[in-house]
Amino acid sequence: MGKGVFAVRGYPATAMIGEITGELAFHSAPGDEYTFDFDDELQLQPEAPFRFINHSCNPNCEFELCEQPETDEQLGKTGLFLFALRDIQPDEPLSIDYNWPASCAIPCLCREPNCRGWVVTIDELPLLKKKQLTPAL
Repeated sequence: MGKGVFAVRGYPATAMIGEITGELAFHSAPGDEYTFDFDDELQLQPEAPFRFINHSCNPNCEFELCEQPETDEQLGKTGLFLFALRDIQPDEPLSIDYNWPASCAIPCLCREPNCRGWVVTIDELPLLKKKQLTPAL
């Protein structure tokens, strides 16, 4: 424990914490470690520090694709940014909901009161529970 990304200062709810940069990859295997999936074909392999944000079933951050406004020095562009979902205190670990598909789910160790028990998108949790109840053939 104790590994991850920690806030160096406080952030109010809705604050933009930073831009996620990295290498775009096409056709990576679903659920590759550290990869953000945009669709079935395009993924982003983020650079540090955001590469190391941990999962939580009660996250304090989320990623959003946003259009940056155009300035005199730079054209506007679409980017992936990390935003605070609630107020974040200095030294608090930053976390997101990984929302993995059931086919990639692993046991969750976040210890939140509302923990789903699995790192999986909430929409596919019933599929995972059904799979666990189905006897192996």
